Amino acid sequence: MNKGLVKKFIEDKFCILTMYFLNVICLITFFNINGLKNIEILYPTAISLFLLILVMSIEFFKYYAFNLSLQEIYRDHQCKINTFTNEQKLVEATIRYIEKEYRDELIKQKNDFEKRSQFLSQWIHKLKVPISVIDLIIQKYSKETGCDKKLLNDIRTENESLFNCVEQLLTLLRLDKFESDYEVKGINIIGALKRSINDKKNQFIYNRVFPVINFSKEVEYVLTDYKWNEVMISQIISNAIKYSADKSRSKNVYFSIMSMGKYTVLTIKDEGVGIESHDLKRIFKPFFTGDNGRSYRNSSGIGLYICKSIAEKLGHDIKLESKPGEGTEVRISYLSKM
Repeated sequence: MNKGLVKKFIEDKFCILTMYFLNVICLITFFNINGLKNIEILYPTAISLFLLILVMSIEFFKYYAFNLSLQEIYRDHQCKINTFTNEQKLVEATIRYIEKEYRDELIKQKNDFEKRSQFLSQWIHKLKVPISVIDLIIQKYSKETGCDKKLLNDIRTENESLFNCVEQLLTLLRLDKFESDYEVKGINIIGALKRSINDKKNQFIYNRVFPVINFSKEVEYVLTDYKWNEVMISQIISNAIKYSADKSRSKNVYFSIMSMGKYTVLTIKDEGVGIESHDLKRIFKPFFTGDNGRSYRNSSGIGLYICKSIAEKLGHDIKLESKPGEGTEVRISYLSKM
């Protein structure tokens, strides 16, 4: 029996119980004051007490069953509510009405959100067309000797930046349907990392930032989703390049992979500007750019949020350490393939 409900029942019926005992005391006092001590009052008092216990037992059964079913609703919204009185039936009708209104509003908002997401997705995909055309134009004119190579490189860099922003937006939209679009299996994290580094080759060269690989193995299997893991690593590498870029001198981004029991840890460390200590607690918040966001116009504040979301959904642990002027280190812990 739920002791909490028993206590609440006594509290709710306390006024009735108090009035009953006050009534008994008043009757006994009345008979004593009027010299009617010899009149038998014990028997009718006992009868009334018996009837009180009977009534309170019935009331307790109805109260207990009703409130117990109300508590079940927290676990199962479709749970049947046991009602006995008109008051309880009114409460159930009110709950069902509110539930229906809430469900209808939720369905409406979900449908509206899906329509907007579909519209945004189609619109963003259309943006990829001019980005691809610009890239083809750059490739065409880069082969001609009379073209300004620096100008073409600048255009290529801005075009890649635009492409990354578009990809970030598409990734944000896909995160809402993550559960229907992933497959966890054993992948070679070293091969996946090398492909991600190679994809950023032009970005590395243009910004005078160079990858340094500190592992000798060629194969290291971890459990993850290939596509989503690639998105996460690519974002971290882009950040490392962007915040390490320095026209006055070249810098490095260090990559290392270490086996630690049943986990494999990927570490990506740059030599960039670093992050202020007061910003570290909020770096994974959506659209938070911090102090660096005021210095770097391309900071969107969603890159690390995407990485954190992907890591949590895939069951990976992601940590970040940084000091201003000393760079940033990101560690991703994967479950090793058994």
